[in-house]
Amino acid sequence: MNYQIGPWQFISNRCVITSNNMERELDPLLVKLLLHFINKPQHIVSRQELIESVWQQSFVDDNAINRAISELRKQLAHPTEKAPLLKTHYRKGYSLTVIPERLTQTSVFEEPANFLPDSPDFFAKNEEVVTATTSQPVQRTNSKKFLIYSLVVIICLCFLVWLGLFFINAPSSEKIKQITVNKVASTWNIGSEVHPELSSDKQYLAYTNIEPENDVMHAFVKRLSDQREVEITYPGFQVSILSWQLNQHSVLLQATNLKQQKCEMVLVDLSQFPVIGEATSIKKCDFRYTGYAQVDESGEHIYYTEYKNEHDGSGLYKFDLELKKEFIVIPPPGVMYGAIMPRLSQSGNKIAYILSQKGKPFSVFSYDFETHETKRLFKAKKSIISFAFDWLADDKGIIVFEGTQLSTIIFDEKSTVKNTLTVTPNITPYYIAVHSANSLFYSENKTQSYSLIKVTDPFGDTPKYETLYKSDKDDYNIIEIVNKEGPAHVFVSERSGSSQLWLSQNGFTKQLSFFNYDDAPSTFALGMLRASPNKQRIMFIKNKSFLFYDVNTQKIYPLEEFNKHEIVSYIWSKNNESIIYIKRLGTKNILAEFNLLTRDTHVIEGIKANKLISDSKGNGYVTNDNQLIRLSDRQSWELPKNAKKSVAYGISKDYFYYSDSISRIARLNLQDQTIQDTHVDFRPIGFEVNESNEILFTGSKYKDMQIVQISWGE
Repeated sequence: MNYQIGPWQFISNRCVITSNNMERELDPLLVKLLLHFINKPQHIVSRQELIESVWQQSFVDDNAINRAISELRKQLAHPTEKAPLLKTHYRKGYSLTVIPERLTQTSVFEEPANFLPDSPDFFAKNEEVVTATTSQPVQRTNSKKFLIYSLVVIICLCFLVWLGLFFINAPSSEKIKQITVNKVASTWNIGSEVHPELSSDKQYLAYTNIEPENDVMHAFVKRLSDQREVEITYPGFQVSILSWQLNQHSVLLQATNLKQQKCEMVLVDLSQFPVIGEATSIKKCDFRYTGYAQVDESGEHIYYTEYKNEHDGSGLYKFDLELKKEFIVIPPPGVMYGAIMPRLSQSGNKIAYILSQKGKPFSVFSYDFETHETKRLFKAKKSIISFAFDWLADDKGIIVFEGTQLSTIIFDEKSTVKNTLTVTPNITPYYIAVHSANSLFYSENKTQSYSLIKVTDPFGDTPKYETLYKSDKDDYNIIEIVNKEGPAHVFVSERSGSSQLWLSQNGFTKQLSFFNYDDAPSTFALGMLRASPNKQRIMFIKNKSFLFYDVNTQKIYPLEEFNKHEIVSYIWSKNNESIIYIKRLGTKNILAEFNLLTRDTHVIEGIKANKLISDSKGNGYVTNDNQLIRLSDRQSWELPKNAKKSVAYGISKDYFYYSDSISRIARLNLQDQTIQDTHVDFRPIGFEVNESNEILFTGSKYKDMQIVQISWGE
């Protein structure tokens, strides 16, 4: 067997270890000793075990063991490795500090990976560009056997080709074709025009307009026959479009006053358009919820999605407007994000909604009010989130956009037919409103741009706002590190055309990573940057893969053990030697710690955890539905009411920070339990708090864009 052991390749049948141009021969005892450690990865091997398994005796002089271990450690010493590959555990035994990997025989002559020279204990894996495979050694075969095997392979290939042709030509209910669409801009106001909604009779288009500089929202309704347009206002509130009342000329608004933390659902009568009729507040709402709501034809009920708590995801609810009572239609599924974007069918007999699970493809379901049947209408192929679906007329089906592909699902009592269209020119809708079977209105995906903002004294009388490293493309997810030249910032930016790591220091900014993406990367292709307490290493996610970046060597390494789990949240341990993380297992969250030295994992019992955060010194905390808990001593604090629904957290020695990710940030004083909060003029998507209680924000602003109508042939 041949193995990769850190920078060495161990060729057992030759009793040598090789690396680049170096080759060292091991005597038989060292070979036996090394093989024993290889067969015990991530284990501490005791001296007694070595006596019994390697020397195969009942007693061996301590000096003999010491000499053998010392010699093996000496042979494994490598110029790029400062720490020994063979580690002594005081009064316990010995272990390899890297995980050996079995190699194919062809891999023996390949260059081994270069490991991190100043921290071999941390990285037992090769660099991202190197992969070691596991297999049995290649066996020699004579020419006769080779001929027989070749014939068998040819026959199998022929069979597979035939099988593939069979399935390619097999009848399918899904048809895929490419279409060219006509595009016509439908709105022309200055600002970001989003979320088109058509009245049930398709006579009126409603949409939201957002001023890019200050995020002030306006609601407009346009009559399509003559393009006459009116703005709808509600005194003391900003307003945005939610939907049209089913089969009526009344539009439902979400009215918010962010500074006063108020939110109402308001129904406005437009039956005498362009005269704006009575505006009636019909229900209080949570200004954090960004879903959708719709009033039924009779005006007796309103259907909406809402998070009761983030951990369980969003459920679908019905509210009786006369009784002022809420009923559950679809319970929260226990996954992020849950049920979103409910839409009543034209008959009112069904309601369709998106079921979205973080990191997984979304689905569209329908619920029948008469039979109480839930049916999946569409399942996406890619892990993206989209609100772009709507009913066709007369409950005949739905239209769904997934990325740039449009799918029409037509169903009746006997069958369901799915037609998938690849649209040219490419468009990526986030919201759509179906006008007919071959026409719709849409607003584009990526409605917001992201930038980095530093706020000094945010809760004082004169907070100072500073825009950092401004570019024409999105910047987000900033952390502080320390390299050989001193303090610096590392952040993610799309300024070079795709999501990459960037370093800013002493007035200069440079690109650190050069990742290639198979598909055009979406915003947040890189994310969840976490710096170790000593500011020397960064852990982050590239799509779904977990990676390390070493600040001093400027190299990137994979952490493949984490790719096997659904990781909800993670932080570094205070000693810089392990990662504390929360993984989702079924419907439960498991809190655990992964040791980067031994590659061992142990579960942390007795703490319910939803999210992990740490301060600048590396002190770890968890939050759950009700509490903030410090991991070191398990001291706990009751979460403030508004913090329970927050989605962004930060912490320092004295304060626990939280944000609604809309317009407000707050902090809880951990000593006297007092709360301060303040309003900011951007959407605080995420943030980091430094030792000086300065806050490094990822903030967002809406882009200038239009509602567009597309149409295509039958």
